[in-house]
Amino acid sequence: MTDGRGTAPSWSHAEAFLHGRGAARMPHPGGTLLEHLGRVRDLLAEWGADPSTQIAGLCHATYGTDGFDESLLPVTERAVLAELIGDKAEALVYLYASCDRGVVYPQLGGVEPVVFRDRFTGTEHAPEEADLRAFMEITAANELDVMAHNAELAARHGAQLHRLFTRSGDLLSRAAQEAGDRQLGQYASVPSVPPVRITGIDHLVLTVADVERTVAFYQRVLGMQPVSFGQGRRALTFGSSKINLHEAGREPLPRAARPTPGSADVCLVTELPQKQVLDHLAACGVPVEEGPVPRTGATGPISSTYVRDPDGNLIEISTYDTSAAEPCD
Repeated sequence: MTDGRGTAPSWSHAEAFLHGRGAARMPHPGGTLLEHLGRVRDLLAEWGADPSTQIAGLCHATYGTDGFDESLLPVTERAVLAELIGDKAEALVYLYASCDRGVVYPQLGGVEPVVFRDRFTGTEHAPEEADLRAFMEITAANELDVMAHNAELAARHGAQLHRLFTRSGDLLSRAAQEAGDRQLGQYASVPSVPPVRITGIDHLVLTVADVERTVAFYQRVLGMQPVSFGQGRRALTFGSSKINLHEAGREPLPRAARPTPGSADVCLVTELPQKQVLDHLAACGVPVEEGPVPRTGATGPISSTYVRDPDGNLIEISTYDTSAAEPCD
């Protein structure tokens, strides 16, 4: 069976394959792995998932997962599973199995596009929306079945999973969302781990039309030092921070959802008085957009002069002082 349409023979053939690979002998919350896989398929069917997603759910642990080390088939033999359940369903099984959850889960519901890291190869890619939705349905069905059959795991991970499914709601079917709320809603008020406390900015990224033109401007006008890193990538260092440069149309993954030259508005701090800043800008032939004007910086009043870089990004050059502060733009 190669079309992956979920006809009756495909289910029996897939179940026979899983049984033959030892899934009926592997312990798993709720009995055996094979029993768990059947329940995942049943949940997906109940939620109205298409046949390819259902059979992918049945076979989702074939290559192991980031949370279940046991595998039934090495990834070098993907063609075996594809022949059995179809290319589309097998691709979903591989997407689920290869997902580096520590990289992918934090992006869900907050970053577009969601960039997957393949834990088998280390490569990164952004799945199509339909595949991402199927991945989330399988994830919800798998986790909800595990939680339903292991109270200890539910108590430990229920709150975290509820937050994951809540913020990823747009990627889940209504039936899956409702199932998650019914089963995990009791954990919604469980305190989470202390929030991450940010202490500073290490670097930011500018998307630019011409990397070397940008390097020349920031080096000449703002005294930043150009550096190269990785495979020929370029950056500008200043103080304890840096600006990484992405060439428009060739941005590496992961990247901003809508990287566009000229979309940034950045405030940079100097110790020079604003009069000297103006003299320097005039000597460099850089027009002043506005300033000096009083503003409020992160730690107190500042005086700021605004210019634009070659891509039109608004650059605020600021000096901390004791003048009256105005609200930031």
